[in-house]
Amino acid sequence: MGRLRSNIGSWVFGMLQASVFIILSFIPQSAGAGYNEKKLLNTDPYTTMELKLVLENYQVKIDVLDTQISEVKKDINWLILKINRIQDAGQKAPYGLMKSVKAKEEKSKTLFKEKTRLEIVSSYYKKEFDLSKKRELDKILVLEQEEVVEEIIVKKVVPQILETIEKVPLQPIVDEFNTIQKIDLETAVKSAGLADWVEINGDVGCLRIETTLPILFSSGSAKVAKEYHSFFKKLADFLKSYDVKILVNGYADTLPINTKQYPSNFELGAARAANIIHELVKQGLKSSIFKIETTGEYRFAAKEPSKQKSFQRRARVTVIFTG
Repeated sequence: MGRLRSNIGSWVFGMLQASVFIILSFIPQSAGAGYNEKKLLNTDPYTTMELKLVLENYQVKIDVLDTQISEVKKDINWLILKINRIQDAGQKAPYGLMKSVKAKEEKSKTLFKEKTRLEIVSSYYKKEFDLSKKRELDKILVLEQEEVVEEIIVKKVVPQILETIEKVPLQPIVDEFNTIQKIDLETAVKSAGLADWVEINGDVGCLRIETTLPILFSSGSAKVAKEYHSFFKKLADFLKSYDVKILVNGYADTLPINTKQYPSNFELGAARAANIIHELVKQGLKSSIFKIETTGEYRFAAKEPSKQKSFQRRARVTVIFTG
């Protein structure tokens, strides 16, 4: 009986060594640091309670990184909005702002890489924690009957080890931070029938869509023409499943206006933007995701406007994907 246990123990130990070799062979290079932690492949010194404390410690670090990633992402979106406003005013965005966006994107990648590494390490310790709890149960069973322990090792423990090996992912870890891929967004825009109306700009982590066909208004009026209602319905239905912020810019031509309703072109431009927002809210979007901007007629003066004033009386919608 003792020899049988010894032979089975040697066989199981050999299987574990082979398992470690197979697992390490398929680890993505970007995650290698996580698997090379000093104690990662030797958790025997840990008790079940110590493994639990290790897991809790890793989770705290992951939560902190999640918060940092979220803050950096907000900073990137804010910088992009600021750059857009400067460019809309006909000015060249300072190089420092563009450099800040790039730096924050690199910081975001670094934080997410570290978060991924910690998640890999944590997942390994979780498996060891589960096995440790099971081993404690096995020890109790050993005290009751040695033959039962041998049966568990042969019929239960070994299949579980083999099952764990089969479940090791052979592909690189998916980047969960960049939840929206540009190619997927392009496909969704085409499926929604919006490809002729909007264009996609930016890159992963700061994607946005902007209207390319002009949303025009009559002279001195902020009323949205009926011809645009179907577009706004399609756009609202499309955006309901995304986490977005929407910026609506309203513009006027260079002809001055001074009425009770619109004392200047600033009020007229803002009213045009506001009426578009009302249309989108009617179609089911939340009013809290919108922001209005207007530069009256001055944006066009700075950008050498078209001689056709009808194209100056327009609005533009920019959608920023925040998650």
